[in-house]
Amino acid sequence: MVLFCKKTAFFVLSIIILAVIAVPTAFAATAEDTVSDFSDGGNNIICIAHRGDWHSFPENSVEAVNAALDYDVISVDVKLTADGIPVLMADDSVDRMCADKDDKSVSGAVSSFTLGQLKEFNLREANGGSQNPITNATVPELKEIFELTDGKTALMLNVSAESFKAVYDYVKALGKTTEAIFRIDAKNEQIIELTKDLDVTATGNYQGNIIFLATSAAKNAFNNNIYTIEMGSKNGHGVLYDNFLMKRFTDKKRAMVSMVNGRCGGRTDNETGWDDLISRGYSVIETDYPAELTEYIQKTSAAAVELEKFVDLYGDEELSPYTSESEKAFTSALTTAKQLLQNPSSFSELTDARYSLQSAHDSLTVGAKKNVTLQFKFTPGRIITVILCAAAFTVGSLYLHKKKVLNGGKI
Repeated sequence: MVLFCKKTAFFVLSIIILAVIAVPTAFAATAEDTVSDFSDGGNNIICIAHRGDWHSFPENSVEAVNAALDYDVISVDVKLTADGIPVLMADDSVDRMCADKDDKSVSGAVSSFTLGQLKEFNLREANGGSQNPITNATVPELKEIFELTDGKTALMLNVSAESFKAVYDYVKALGKTTEAIFRIDAKNEQIIELTKDLDVTATGNYQGNIIFLATSAAKNAFNNNIYTIEMGSKNGHGVLYDNFLMKRFTDKKRAMVSMVNGRCGGRTDNETGWDDLISRGYSVIETDYPAELTEYIQKTSAAAVELEKFVDLYGDEELSPYTSESEKAFTSALTTAKQLLQNPSSFSELTDARYSLQSAHDSLTVGAKKNVTLQFKFTPGRIITVILCAAAFTVGSLYLHKKKVLNGGKI
């Protein structure tokens, strides 16, 4: 009997452990889920790994992408070869990233080489340059990258306006459009025109600091089924970071910022910069430090869960015994907390809100019964009602008096 109980307990414990281990995998976002987030929105923050893990491997290489599979999105740069095959390369030329087998520099436009010719080159370490030695990595065809990600991680494809349609047709033929976000190097109006009537997820684009143009770009993109817009400016206090513009990015609309192209208002690509941008309304961030950003996002998610616990705990608080002043402070803190939980919010916003809510709750003060002053508002309807009631009372009183007189003082 004891042996049976031990076996049963061990079996139950094993099931629990397996269930706990399986939960993260079961609920992990797929590439399609993440791509949908670019159109359907959400209150999550999205991390984009710039050119994969290029600190450890050549940028835009199979190896760099493989090392970045745990992140939400990997942005890669796509160019067309002489034979029309999409390959990964950031520059129009091979000069910075490629060398021959003898580590001698090579030169020329990517479009001047066939895929076979490019495969004869080796990629230099990290972000290239003649100072970096060659590796065993070669220029990958885009198909290799989709085979590697295998629906687990979304790909952001950075393409030129001229090559977009060819790359789109290629991705469509692979059956991978639901795993890709197209980031077209063009102005917003051209992006809208290029993607019109296509089954594609793309980002809009506005770079500048003119509020009228920025709001117009957002409106035009939203009206054409583009719900994520990349915004960029070197002015750290410009209109792109002001509430007047950012309040438009609610519900399923997202603002995206890149920390790697110098157009994030001079903010640093670290927790301080990310926290500031998220607090201003940005929820999609391209970074050179995806591991650190992912850790920050996880920390922020935990802070949101903690704040939600306090909101649930205090949400039904009976406030009638407390003074008006302490009740007002508590209600304000609770409202702020609820609003933050409805939209992408920064770690500092969430932790500050939790502290404020806890403090406001602890500061609730029991006071004397609140004086309630009722003010009667005269309206035509109410005046007529009062007159009719008075008339009815008068008529009734006269009737009773007359009846009393006729009955000799008896009613």
